[in-house]
Amino acid sequence: MKIKILGFIYLTRNQFVILETILFSFFFLLTVFFFAWTVPEYVNDPLVLFHARYLKYVTLVLSFLIVVETQYYLNKFIEKQLEINELQRKKIELQNDEIMQSIRYASRIQEAILPDINKLPENLKHFIFYKPKDIVSGDFYWFAQHYNKTVIVAGDCTGHGVPGAFMSVLGISSLNDIINETEQELKSGEILDILKDKIITSLKQDAEDAISVSGIDLSIIILDTKTNEIQFSGAKNPIFIVKNKKNLRDFENSDYTITDSENHILFHFKPDKMHIGLHPIIQPFKTQNIKLEKDDTIYMFSDGFVDQMGGVKGKKLMNKRFKNMILNIQNKSMKEQKDIVERFFYQWKGNYEQTDDVILIGIKI
Repeated sequence: MKIKILGFIYLTRNQFVILETILFSFFFLLTVFFFAWTVPEYVNDPLVLFHARYLKYVTLVLSFLIVVETQYYLNKFIEKQLEINELQRKKIELQNDEIMQSIRYASRIQEAILPDINKLPENLKHFIFYKPKDIVSGDFYWFAQHYNKTVIVAGDCTGHGVPGAFMSVLGISSLNDIINETEQELKSGEILDILKDKIITSLKQDAEDAISVSGIDLSIIILDTKTNEIQFSGAKNPIFIVKNKKNLRDFENSDYTITDSENHILFHFKPDKMHIGLHPIIQPFKTQNIKLEKDDTIYMFSDGFVDQMGGVKGKKLMNKRFKNMILNIQNKSMKEQKDIVERFFYQWKGNYEQTDDVILIGIKI
């Protein structure tokens, strides 16, 4: 940054300071010299005597003027810098506004891609608690009809914000392709196998120089509302099934743990330990067949809820509190459950920043 000095020379701030330092040092030394110098007695030239008497004051004034000039132009440099900073601030604000407008538009596109909740079967009581960390989300929900059965997915893509949103759009479009292009009935594990291949191909993770580690953690169920049977497959994401103890029965050939309360038992069905995308483990996803009873409730979710920081000590919510919350709302309707879940989340989060995107789906048989 340069400004015009004395109306004819352009200098940077550093160049100006060096020049003024040299000039001030020169005139200040002259002033010291003239104040210390005594005219010899043999000199009687009036002109020399005049200069000897007054020149020291002239150099002193010049030194003072240089200090004043320096301060004046330094203020000019500051004003110029502030002007540049203000222009940059306005430019950044404009760029931020444009970026935010683009992200908000992307959010509307993402919302349009998400399925219409009203397309779930009318007799299926449910709620969806969907809370992006940013304007757009890496978590998503998806459902479709497949051979008169309802397919429901809760997905959690790598990252959040714009990168996560791109992945979620890729996941949703791939799931749509699988259902629309497949002529035979698929099991839940088979859908995940095909989805995994599609994601690897779309992200070019099968190339020799591939470095992408992006992927999707998700749970998928295929629900037959006539028989109350579901197929469950999980890519690192489990599901919970809560049963009243009066309707208690074992689930054969399934991998689960249990947590109980006074009247209910929560079954934690474990997923496969590999995500959708490139992974060291290459094997088919398992399909767990689960027979349900009337009033059983299924919960599908991402890890955003249990990883949320909050509470008195600012720690993660963790699975234990999450499961206890689920067990404590079993005597409520699905609408009331959603209200309680939302209230619980915000109370736990408090003033802490939201850690991640959140999706929680409840489905009552």
